[in-house]
Amino acid sequence: MPMSFMEYPEATGKTVDNIRFYTDPSGAPELHIRFDDSTALTLRFYVPLTVEAELYRTQEGDVQTLRKYPDV
Repeated sequence: MPMSFMEYPEATGKTVDNIRFYTDPSGAPELHIRFDDSTALTLRFYVPLTVEAELYRTQEGDVQTLRKYPDV
């Protein structure tokens, strides 16, 4: 089965001010990405899920994990 994805071209090239992951008042997990130009992209998740996050660097085809975050 092909992987499906969604792109958000309006966010391309923007500088991120901060990223927050929390539960909104309705109980839905929400990812809030705020940019330096005072715009924001919010993603809400309405299915049971676990989020695994890691920060990594790619260089010349190699992937180096810099930090693994606790599951949410």
